[in-house]
Amino acid sequence: MRPQTFAVIGGGPAGLFLARLVKMRAPQASVTVHERNAADATFGFGVVFSDRTMAAFERADPETCRRLREASVQWTDMELRHRGRALRYGGYGFTAISRRTLLRILQEQAAEVGARLRFHHEIPLADAVGDADVVAVADGANSATRKAYAQAFGTTVDASGPQYIWFGTPARFDRVTFPFVPTRFGPFAAHAYPYEPGTSTFIVETDTATWRAAGMDASTRAARAPGVSDTHSKELLEEIFKEHLDGHPLLVNNSKWASFQVVRNDTWSHRNMVLLGDAAHTAHFSVGSGTKMAMEDAIALAEALDTEGTTADAFRAYETRRRPEVRRTQEWAAPSMRWWSTFARRLHMEPEQFGFHFLTRTGAISYAGLKRRHASRVDEVESWFARRSAPGTPPEPGAARSAVCLPLTVDGTVLANRIATVTPPDAIQSSARAGGGLVIVDWSADGPDGDQDTWRATIERVRGHGAQPMALVRAQDTVGEEFARAVGIRLIERVLPTTAALGDGASVMVGVDCPPVPAWTTQGEDFVRWCSEQTRAGAVGVHLRLPEEELTVEGWDRALGYADLVRERTRKTVLLDVPDGWALAAPDSHRGESWGTRIHTALLSGRLDIVVAHPLGRL
Repeated sequence: MRPQTFAVIGGGPAGLFLARLVKMRAPQASVTVHERNAADATFGFGVVFSDRTMAAFERADPETCRRLREASVQWTDMELRHRGRALRYGGYGFTAISRRTLLRILQEQAAEVGARLRFHHEIPLADAVGDADVVAVADGANSATRKAYAQAFGTTVDASGPQYIWFGTPARFDRVTFPFVPTRFGPFAAHAYPYEPGTSTFIVETDTATWRAAGMDASTRAARAPGVSDTHSKELLEEIFKEHLDGHPLLVNNSKWASFQVVRNDTWSHRNMVLLGDAAHTAHFSVGSGTKMAMEDAIALAEALDTEGTTADAFRAYETRRRPEVRRTQEWAAPSMRWWSTFARRLHMEPEQFGFHFLTRTGAISYAGLKRRHASRVDEVESWFARRSAPGTPPEPGAARSAVCLPLTVDGTVLANRIATVTPPDAIQSSARAGGGLVIVDWSADGPDGDQDTWRATIERVRGHGAQPMALVRAQDTVGEEFARAVGIRLIERVLPTTAALGDGASVMVGVDCPPVPAWTTQGEDFVRWCSEQTRAGAVGVHLRLPEEELTVEGWDRALGYADLVRERTRKTVLLDVPDGWALAAPDSHRGESWGTRIHTALLSGRLDIVVAHPLGRL
């Protein structure tokens, strides 16, 4: 028997859209929306939907979709502003609408089909699981009902996201725009986009140190009361972003700083209750609107309730359908949120590379996808990288040359390319002939064998093949290091455990095993801090070593997270192991997933400098 009575807790987009969709499918059902605030009370300004989401609305409810489109603005581009440059990226499709207008339309649409809307009404917790067949819990990330049953839902809330504050502005923005502004306090960045004629959303983010230096911690405390906005931050940010706002003011609506909260639940249903929207999950707004996810939840839940035989089956079907999409969005949102929380460390980058790092922050779009959407921008960063790597060298015609083929200077030593090979002492010449720019002679087992004159001649032959040598030695092997320097090897890789310290770091590369856990963990943070300490002590770079079983796409992606962090914090050379035998070729703009293309993308974005492996083929 299908459910006949519905209590919807929360009169936001998820609850209102669900109420309409349920009544459209089951006109005889009793559907009541309980909202504690007034009908016209809302916080925030505009919300954004992708073309894909609008298509889903069209299929589920053409009439509501038509009204939303008529009240919205659309655009296809985004623009990144950094160091005086405005980089535009096209090929997207966005629809934005005032949150107040969205709620009014959804309220009218829900009432039109017979849903009962009760404002200024909050269901007591004791009644939340009362007589209704279905209690849809859609009262946001801070849901009181979900909190009361947090153990049953398996709720976790991570509030360690970056600081952000939400404004509106009459300043004109024709597309989603990301200005990055350095100040005496530290850097600020904004997400700005139009949502109705004459008004745009303007979200500002910064790191905690900058937030405190600007006195915004104190103004945040002063603006704690509901409905009160942080006027100190408003006035200061108007001055900081004056150029981008063209002198227009910022508009407030309960505008105050907060840390983004990532909400997850092990299960989305308990007894007759079911979670949707922010009550069930959140994802950082830099990859998509929470409103988008909430309304997509409503579509899936309404369909499941209409087609499944029991409420329990409907809840399971709804979660089975939606959880993979939500998980995928949260997986993209996590690195994007980390990018925004650490953007200050990359502001030294030139605009071309900064923009490419931004585009590749989530891994959601392959190199091939980027070439399709932003061919001129990808060409631009590839040309910039080539000019920076080999000043004065004319660009080669035809397809893009792999970034791994371009030269690099490490502590005054010029490498012909960005490939390093690790070789035993008796195979050093064959490794040099393979064409790698850096040949790492592994003396870590027994130390150097042979007399100095023989090794000097060998080193000269290595250089004659266009390669530079680096000696790989054990920690504290001073004899091996002295021998290497005596025969003309300038660069030393000293393999260290993270319990040791560098000591003398003249022309020393630290070799260290990369942890098998994600970089964004306590263990990962400790490891990156240790690497930073070694570079401050004089190390010229870090070689992140991976065991053979970790040389997979998953293992390499995890290690690349470490490479990126070490690179951005130290600005020193970073080497990373890759599998042997990858094809040395131009980046693949058709598939975009070959090892050569992954490496090319990582080098272009500045996440690492040298890859360590034996390539297939010769440079």
